[in-house]
Amino acid sequence: ELQALCGNSPIVQIGAQPGLDAPSVIVDQRLGTRLLVEHLIALGHRRFVEIRGPQPWYDAQARHDSLLTALTNAGAVLRLSVEGDWSPGSGYEAARALLKWRDSHPDGFTALVVANDQMAMGAMRAFEESGLRVPQDVSVVGFDDIPEAAFTSPPLTTVRQEFDQMGRQGVEYLIEIIANPALPRSQRLIAPHLVRRESTAKPK
Repeated sequence: ELQALCGNSPIVQIGAQPGLDAPSVIVDQRLGTRLLVEHLIALGHRRFVEIRGPQPWYDAQARHDSLLTALTNAGAVLRLSVEGDWSPGSGYEAARALLKWRDSHPDGFTALVVANDQMAMGAMRAFEESGLRVPQDVSVVGFDDIPEAAFTSPPLTTVRQEFDQMGRQGVEYLIEIIANPALPRSQRLIAPHLVRRESTAKPK
């Protein structure tokens, strides 16, 4: 649709749908979630819950699907998944729902995977109010590495999306296409990386 609007003008999409057969640059969302799960599994976690992003957002679906795959491969269990809308308030309410569920499930969960940092911040506030300690009682991870993630209490373990790099690569790719119109079109993936902070620890 975008190409139809632009006609013959060269374009490169930034943050496009995964698998798009067009010039685009995206962060590998599935790899990001896998890195988070592997980190938690290495610490010893096996009972997970999730606050997922709003469906059917492409990034939210990719992160959720990757979580399910990574847990299955590790022999771990997703006990419950609650949907948020990316905002801290929705993370707070989702965490309250998880806490209510936990009251009737004594074995509960030891790790919470949240689809973005803002919802993770809201979730940690709900846990603090309930007396559930992070990371002593539950480890929490986010996604994005927004500036505030380093200053939560405790600082948030997350995955960093290199937005600056995505922009630079998009411009460089566009220049390549302009210089060589016959250049094969593809989707270029940028690998995110894990940022370990104090919101994760071994389960009790």
